[in-house]
Amino acid sequence: MSEYIYDEAVTLTLTRSESFGAAKRLGERLRGADPYPQTFELLRVSAAAFADAVDVFERYDDQRLSFTDATTITLARRHSVDDVLSFDGDFDGLVSRVPPAEL
Repeated sequence: MSEYIYDEAVTLTLTRSESFGAAKRLGERLRGADPYPQTFELLRVSAAAFADAVDVFERYDDQRLSFTDATTITLARRHSVDDVLSFDGDFDGLVSRVPPAEL
């Protein structure tokens, strides 16, 4: 999970629930803060990864990728991530995607 996905998840939780507590708890769980176990690795977007994400974003302009999606694709490739968990079909054909309903 990238810091961009963390941002989107925590912000969406805050916006939809209108509860800072819910957003904070999600952030704690995603980061593996006490008392939650570390479940996800938080991938940082380096300057080189950012530049690659710009390239992906611009190269696949027909895919309607968000910049966060382009960053996710870049990090998946850089870190040999097998699958991306997403509702978003924009990833299809670029990285292997697992829809959440299949879990």
